[in-house]
Amino acid sequence: MPFVVYIFSLSAFALGLAEFVPIGLTDVMAHNLNIDVNQVGSAVTAYALGATFAAPFLTALTAGWSRKRVMLMTALVFTVGSVAAAFATNLSTLLIARFVAGMGHGLFLAVASSTAARLAGPKKAGSAVAVVFGGFTLAMAIGVPVSTYLGGVISWRPVLGAIGAFGALGFLGLLLGMKEPTEAQCREGAGDVGQAFKAIFNPVLLFAALVTVLGYAGSFTAYTYIAPLLTQVTQVSSHTVGVFMLVYGVLAATGNVIGGALSDRFGVNRTSVALIAGIALITLGMWGFASSTIAMGILVGLLGMFTFAAVPALQARLIGVAELHAPHAHGVAAGLNIAGFNCGIALGSWVGGATLATLGISYTGLAGALVSALGLVVLLLQLARRSGGKYRETVCKDLPASPG
Repeated sequence: MPFVVYIFSLSAFALGLAEFVPIGLTDVMAHNLNIDVNQVGSAVTAYALGATFAAPFLTALTAGWSRKRVMLMTALVFTVGSVAAAFATNLSTLLIARFVAGMGHGLFLAVASSTAARLAGPKKAGSAVAVVFGGFTLAMAIGVPVSTYLGGVISWRPVLGAIGAFGALGFLGLLLGMKEPTEAQCREGAGDVGQAFKAIFNPVLLFAALVTVLGYAGSFTAYTYIAPLLTQVTQVSSHTVGVFMLVYGVLAATGNVIGGALSDRFGVNRTSVALIAGIALITLGMWGFASSTIAMGILVGLLGMFTFAAVPALQARLIGVAELHAPHAHGVAAGLNIAGFNCGIALGSWVGGATLATLGISYTGLAGALVSALGLVVLLLQLARRSGGKYRETVCKDLPASPG
């Protein structure tokens, strides 16, 4: 395995931390910045919006660039944004910094897996992709709960600063460890920019991505504000929130593997229907049993499992749609997929914040259930029109099993 693939994994670890750490620190950050909790949730929205914009549009714009040049740029943008966020003294500065960091996130994940697979060669391509996204899932399983604990004990600023340091290490590793591409590799994407931009606005691809947006929005409507829900309604301590985050992260990593196996066995459509329906039921349960510590522990874990188990099926489904309707735009389809997940996170955090401000924190689970149910309805309508029948057996094992 080329050593630079492990550098990709380190960068993916930093991206996973950056995207999800603020969720566990909403109370702490709100108190330090003297703002409301729902305003801190907008920091999650800003990051996800940056990734949503960057994944398809910047992937298309840089289609003719060498992969090393693209990845160095993404690592630099991410690092600058993350460090700036650590030093933010007000909400506006924090949101701008988070949006910039998110732009680096979206473009990096849109190209990292394909680059790793090409560097490793066809016989080790799957393993290379697994190594890259292993860093992301490791961040979810271990990095986020540890960071949540440290942020509560010390401060949130060193935690965000450490994320920037990981990004800087990734940049140096790429600069020194990634070889310059050959002339043939430099020409791989040349001339595809116009075609790539056209694929972004393909209505069939966009409609398919809407399922991902709504399914994930429902999940993150509930999860973005899980920390204040646990402390205010479930009545656990702020330090115990880290334990819930650990359960979520471990089962999210497990769900990633389970989702791929389910998709291979039952097909991407059936698996997507079952998992999005599961997200709706789980978030509904988080509304009904929010006062029970045991029930919330189980539900938070299941939410992590179902949310990330849905990733391989939804990825495979969108790639399958691209195979039929935009066969030369797989890179853009991957970017749209990442954009769909991050748009869902942004929408979910916004809906959760609006719910918190109007109805109260205990209703975020109900709002999440309704949004996920809407995503399920859209998916069933698409299947009823037989838009997905021809790509039911899309193989998932060669696709990156993470949203980014």
